[in-house]
Amino acid sequence: MSEEKFQVIIIGAGVAGSAAAYRLAKAGIEVMVVERGSAPGAKNMTGGRLYTHALEKLMPGAWEDAPLERDITREMIMMMTPDSCMSIDSLFPTMTQHSYTVLRGRFDPWLAAKAEEEGAMIIPGTTVDGLIIRDGKVCGIKTGEEEIEADLVISAEGVNAIVAERAGLIKPINVKDVAVGVKYLYQLPEQVINDRFNTESGKGTALLCAGECTKGISGGAFLYTNKESISLGFVIDSNGWKKSKWPIADFAEEFKQHPAIARYIEGGELIEYSAHLIPEGGFHSLPQLYSDGFLLSGDAGGLVVNRGFTVRGMDYAILSGIAAAETAIEAIEANNFSKNFLKLYEDKLNEVVLKDLKTFKNSHEYIGYSKHLFTTYPEIAGGLMKNLFTVDGDPAKSVMNIVKDSIKGKMPVFNVLKDAVKGVKSL
Repeated sequence: MSEEKFQVIIIGAGVAGSAAAYRLAKAGIEVMVVERGSAPGAKNMTGGRLYTHALEKLMPGAWEDAPLERDITREMIMMMTPDSCMSIDSLFPTMTQHSYTVLRGRFDPWLAAKAEEEGAMIIPGTTVDGLIIRDGKVCGIKTGEEEIEADLVISAEGVNAIVAERAGLIKPINVKDVAVGVKYLYQLPEQVINDRFNTESGKGTALLCAGECTKGISGGAFLYTNKESISLGFVIDSNGWKKSKWPIADFAEEFKQHPAIARYIEGGELIEYSAHLIPEGGFHSLPQLYSDGFLLSGDAGGLVVNRGFTVRGMDYAILSGIAAAETAIEAIEANNFSKNFLKLYEDKLNEVVLKDLKTFKNSHEYIGYSKHLFTTYPEIAGGLMKNLFTVDGDPAKSVMNIVKDSIKGKMPVFNVLKDAVKGVKSL
């Protein structure tokens, strides 16, 4: 292997970068991954949930030893008001399309190690300061006083794709296209978690919340059960948070103390907390994903879909890593690293990732700018359930009248129907 030039250099050892490295190394390609963290996963955060169809595509039948936490068989959706909530609780014990809770501090090192086993070189604790560009083509990276050349560079540097931005390959991140995620990790004994969620070891719960958890601002909260810990946090629209002038810590503390949430983390030891930006602009905010000698993958390319009740990023990151690797292999075989040839990457992404982003191209606008979605509707839902189960000695009302009373004075029924139709089309 040449010490001066690699066939492919990857910036970032997150799931997109390590997935690409694994595929490339397995194909015999000379690949180096440069990671600015002290180790893969040291700077990464997720809620988090991983849909394993992407892992199966990456390494068919060879991911069973992955350090995944719990197989999610219980899905909960909660609409929150300041002192109450209305929940939908679903159990799917025979689910065949699996998703698992995951901790990036454990999963990312495992995936990077898999790439190393195949021959990839992982260099942690190293910052990429810039790109080598000649005649408009990316030809390698600059790190400190050193320059390392490559036929192709893949950026998997995450939502803050500073290297690509400084090189003028993408525009600076727009605040309207990102959300702020805050996460807390509470350690609890495995049996305590099993008892609280009425489950067994290995089986997990995913809880998604909307309403009071973000003070009515576009966003939502999440809770995921791990083997011996609970991941708890929320995601909030950057523009809405900026306008609210609420300290982010206040959101978190009030959410954790809500009676619907506090019972789940009671007695838990806070062992980790973190914050992260999440790309949520969707299809309309996608940058140019390829240029001469260069590809963008994962969060760096904005490949995330938020449908309100699901947020998908990690599986798309893995799929984009696979697509980037397959494109790189074909480019090396053809000895063609031009923008026109690398358009093949976009074609591969169109098979699933970009197709999904197109399908839900209006979800960000609907979630972010529906006036009542995070304020009035949680209040209506809570009031409706309360009224349904109230018996006070007065003459009973029909369900239709209870629904009308719950909506009355809050918003016109026509607006409810209009929002419902728009939501069905967008999500």
